[in-house]
Amino acid sequence: MEKFPWWSEAQIKLAEDAKKFTDEVLIPLGERDVLKKKFPWEGVKQIATKGWFGTLIPKKYGGRAEEWGVTGAAIIIEETSRAGVVHTPLGTTMFGSATQIVHNGNEEQKQRWLPRINKGELIGCITMTEPYAGSDVAGIESTAVREGDYYIINGKKRYQTVAAAADLYMCYFLTSSKPEDRKAYTHLSAFVVEKGTPGFHIEKVNDTMGYDGLYNCYLSLDNAKVPVSNRLGEEGEGWKIMMSGLNVERILNAAPTLGPQRECIRYTQQHLERRLQFGRPICEIATNQFKLADMIWKLYLSRLIVYYGAYCADLGKDVPVEAAISKMFASDSTMVTALDAVQCMGGNGVMKIYPVERIMRDAKHAQIAAGTSEILKLIIYRQGVRDLKNDLKVPQRVIDPDINMPLPLGKPLPRKPGRNEADVLAVLAENYRINPGLHMTMEDIKEWLDISDADLVKYLEILEGQGLAGLYRTRKGISLARATYTGLQKAFPPEHYQYFGTWADPNDLF
Repeated sequence: MEKFPWWSEAQIKLAEDAKKFTDEVLIPLGERDVLKKKFPWEGVKQIATKGWFGTLIPKKYGGRAEEWGVTGAAIIIEETSRAGVVHTPLGTTMFGSATQIVHNGNEEQKQRWLPRINKGELIGCITMTEPYAGSDVAGIESTAVREGDYYIINGKKRYQTVAAAADLYMCYFLTSSKPEDRKAYTHLSAFVVEKGTPGFHIEKVNDTMGYDGLYNCYLSLDNAKVPVSNRLGEEGEGWKIMMSGLNVERILNAAPTLGPQRECIRYTQQHLERRLQFGRPICEIATNQFKLADMIWKLYLSRLIVYYGAYCADLGKDVPVEAAISKMFASDSTMVTALDAVQCMGGNGVMKIYPVERIMRDAKHAQIAAGTSEILKLIIYRQGVRDLKNDLKVPQRVIDPDINMPLPLGKPLPRKPGRNEADVLAVLAENYRINPGLHMTMEDIKEWLDISDADLVKYLEILEGQGLAGLYRTRKGISLARATYTGLQKAFPPEHYQYFGTWADPNDLF
């Protein structure tokens, strides 16, 4: 696959090495483990020999973060994701323990865990979801109560991928029930809970529709005694720590959708070129060509988005939108690509001797884990609108006397004095003329009038009381305003609101 022009020489070499190693070592192991529904221990051991568990760990602790970075992590996970599910414990260790400890741990914690993670001796698992807190992760109910040098933890976690196999569990627990802390998002704290902690055990092992061979578990904490020295950051910083790691987590949850897309294309093309029906290879049938074309452009765009997000993360940029888009688009694309691959391959597509049926089942997990596609769209909308705020501002428009229709101005008009409610009503009425059906924000009105916030509120409330204006309020106060029909009549005569394009025949108008 393409090596992007912004990749370093070290990252290019890593990509070549990862592809060769995956083809020669991991794919034979991974496919066998999947068919046997066996946890990919041998693949994990093989990956450990490459030093890839230390991709996001600084050189000081034995890793290669300065050399490979998030881009390198994405490269490794893309390639290894072609080999069944062996990439998953690698990924959960990267973003489920290593990055959190690197960025939020103290020196003692880093020395205690990072060298062993780097060697592949410790597997990590990130645990957020609870029976009653999923997408609303701020609603975590499991509690951690401090008693001296320990926290006594009670609660449950569920849907934890690679739980049971993992050694380190990145957990978030409720440490304050005060309403003011909940409002300020300082009610949670972050902990590394180690396998073998008394009172910490597997409650259920789920049998999922995909990810064959991977453990997916419920965890139970019953008066589990966790040392204060296992808390990351200060008490109350759990939400901040959780959010700080989500962008990298989402990028690295998008990366493992790329390998399966490539495998779907590979096996589909093999089938289409070698399957003859109606006297010719079915790759000559246009509908099959269209499906493969769709798979290819989805892969190209998925890779571009994922590696752009990884590159920006390596530059130290905050990338909530890029991470959300990469996770959503790549996982949705994989789902569609897998379905198309199965369809193109017909009966062979649903046979376990080919990986496409497994990829189809696994793809649904990718649309849910680390933020559902729906939650990601909310993030894209909210953060995206903020990021694009300056570009989304619509210019002032006025009725152009030449064509007798609204046109945007190159520069805003000088603001008129806002001396009374009549001046405000005139602006609201003029807005109806230019933007019929739309309210005005407070900022919109102030683009036309030189007026203080207090006076504007006062005049709008006077107009509302007189039935001349309709107002929409939020908890912060007046948000939107418009002139009522009565207000329009009071502001200007009826002919003021009339305008007709020059193409309209006056004889047809009334």
